[in-house]
Amino acid sequence: MRRLFLLTLLFFQFSGSAWAQNPPAKLRFGIYAPNAAFASNSERWSYIKSVETVMSSTLKIPCTGSAYAAEGAFTGATGQLDFAIVDGILLARGAKWRVLATSLYGGGSRAPWGLYAKAGGNFQSLKGKVLVMPSFGGNTSFAEGLLGGEINVAQFFSSVRNVPDIAAAVSAVQTGGGDAVFAPTAMASGLNLIFSAGTVPNASFVLINTKIPADIVAKVQAAIASVGSGAIGGMGPAAAGGVAFGRSTAKFISAQPGVMRFQFRGFLKPFAGTYQESPLVDHFWVLPK
Repeated sequence: MRRLFLLTLLFFQFSGSAWAQNPPAKLRFGIYAPNAAFASNSERWSYIKSVETVMSSTLKIPCTGSAYAAEGAFTGATGQLDFAIVDGILLARGAKWRVLATSLYGGGSRAPWGLYAKAGGNFQSLKGKVLVMPSFGGNTSFAEGLLGGEINVAQFFSSVRNVPDIAAAVSAVQTGGGDAVFAPTAMASGLNLIFSAGTVPNASFVLINTKIPADIVAKVQAAIASVGSGAIGGMGPAAAGGVAFGRSTAKFISAQPGVMRFQFRGFLKPFAGTYQESPLVDHFWVLPK
């Protein structure tokens, strides 16, 4: 009887293991990357359809690809997706998907960005003007982080005009539909650099459905590197990166000598938690006598 029990147990364990490794009937891919350098939404659709084709051919599994223009539409659809190319800023805000590969646009996992304007001048010349930005959650906090946390965007600019993506934002400023835009350096043709804003993490390719068998995930991870695009720059190794969000807080911590501490809510190194859980980053400044 004991032997029969053990054989039965082994049978069910083997069956369960074999079932777990069965390939899925279909794989579903998506893209939400409003800050990636796609020139148009049709180019974004073309890229995800290339992913669909490459994956279907490589894995011999039917695949589908969908592009999402709005953050709400994408987050609402993640329950019907297995993998996705996701905006680096959304990931930096605390999305907890496993990163499999990261875009190499700009030559690395982060691209140089700047504040650009149609006219010349300096930053103060933009006071009371229109800032154009892609529409995504926390976009004004993102702008304030790029400004060192020292500027209230809603007060400094007369308005923030929201457009679907970074290409539309750059185009709006180029054609007089706004005065300034934060953008990747490589996209700002014909605009004047007001100041360099550091680097911003590129979009990454992530695993959303954790029930996909590990061998399939490994094959998908290897195959995504073969899907090239000027807007993506190819896919390199997985990289995590953060950005500073929002305005800083400052207070005196000593009177003699005068020292102020500035704190930014955000994370500049890989961080697994949400934005609200992220640590405060300290900066100290000794006041001149």
